[in-house]
Amino acid sequence: MASSDPLEEKILRRIPQEILVFSGILAIAAILAFDALTGIFIFAGGGVSALSFIWLRQSLVKFLSFSKKKAIKSAIALYGLRLVLILAVFFIIIFFFSTKIIAFVAGFSTIIGVFLVEAVAVLSRLKKWKN
Repeated sequence: MASSDPLEEKILRRIPQEILVFSGILAIAAILAFDALTGIFIFAGGGVSALSFIWLRQSLVKFLSFSKKKAIKSAIALYGLRLVLILAVFFIIIFFFSTKIIAFVAGFSTIIGVFLVEAVAVLSRLKKWKN
């Protein structure tokens, strides 16, 4: 990704790793509090979330190099495929492990916590810069 801001690049490369670390911490806590399968599903949800973020970032870079018309068609096709794949994963888990879907969703949602932490960190840097 050709970005002019090295800080932005550093943050974007770091996010998938932070998702895995955060979901790993939650998975260990779940293993201690519940059972191993719950921990595995939390970590698997975080892994799917990290892979989804990487895929999204790479596809955006690719779309930005296309013409507008081709980019829109490609984006609709790719995001349709992404939605189908994510729904397929959820339906497989619901079908085979219906009691563990909340654990997977918790791991998948760790991306929200990571984004919040990164936003607070960037905002604190901006406040320091203004002062």
